[in-house]
Amino acid sequence: MRNIKIGLFVCLFLACLSGCQANKETTTETSEESIVIGFSQSGTESSWRKRHTESIRTELEKEGYEVLYRNGYMNQERQIQDIRSFIVYQVDAIVFTPIQENNWEPILEEAAQAGIPIFVVDRHVNVSDPSLFLTHIGPSFKAEGNRAGLYVSNYYKEHQNETINVLELTGLDATSPTYLRSEGFRETIKRDYAHNNVTIQVKDELNGDFIRRKGKEVIEQYIAEGKMEQIDVLFSHNDEMTLGALEALEKTDIEPGKDLVIVSIDAQKEMIDKLKQGVVNCVVECNPDAGVFVKNAISRYLARGADAIPREIYVHETVFSSDMDFDQIPPRNY
Repeated sequence: MRNIKIGLFVCLFLACLSGCQANKETTTETSEESIVIGFSQSGTESSWRKRHTESIRTELEKEGYEVLYRNGYMNQERQIQDIRSFIVYQVDAIVFTPIQENNWEPILEEAAQAGIPIFVVDRHVNVSDPSLFLTHIGPSFKAEGNRAGLYVSNYYKEHQNETINVLELTGLDATSPTYLRSEGFRETIKRDYAHNNVTIQVKDELNGDFIRRKGKEVIEQYIAEGKMEQIDVLFSHNDEMTLGALEALEKTDIEPGKDLVIVSIDAQKEMIDKLKQGVVNCVVECNPDAGVFVKNAISRYLARGADAIPREIYVHETVFSSDMDFDQIPPRNY
């Protein structure tokens, strides 16, 4: 009988020990539950966009955050459904890069009702209630246009009694990079063109949707209409369209970089190579490495709340031109 009592005591002790251990593991799991970030990217239409995605995912994962990534494939309705899936999953924060500015209000209201903060990255959104998103993180698109316009103004400052015709190759309609880059460029050439009676004007505007193929098509059509001979400067809103335009120009006698001054925005590796070859004259950087800014903003929000986050967080950018020391250009990994 004594042996039976001892055996029962041992069994009860082991059961209690097992229960305590199980409870400890459950408590540990709860306390170390990972932060989940929903990340909706607008697409993969360029090397720049792929680098942008890589930068954000890498930095968030390095911080220990779990990232639920979705690719919108240049479709707003798909992005809206992806964001709704994040809300259902009850993520801790949503990061998204809007394909265009408008029609986001209903889904952002759903996120607000669920208490999920929104971090808008790259392009802007147009909403009547600014509190629907916590912050915007990305480039100053207008400043990029200003820098492009300043290069053109300086390029022609020694010329006299001329009218300089610019062909502007614009990006996707209803997006902040398109209208802000155009606004910044035109504002600068209007303010700065009065050198020795030189007038710089945007003679024509073509839309290339930020896509290489579309950029090539619209420039080919412009060449076929016999209009390119009147153009002194090509100002393109992104490298992909510029590369398409260069393909179209190969079929002409126009020598890019000499007969036609070319200014592009982005600074992908392929375009920097064209700059070094003298095919383009100026490349305004649009920095895709937003990841560290996104990570820092989320970490600050989680630690200190919404009041610790500014409404605008700009990434740093620069300009590369044909008259600089190319050894100063850092390696481009995209």
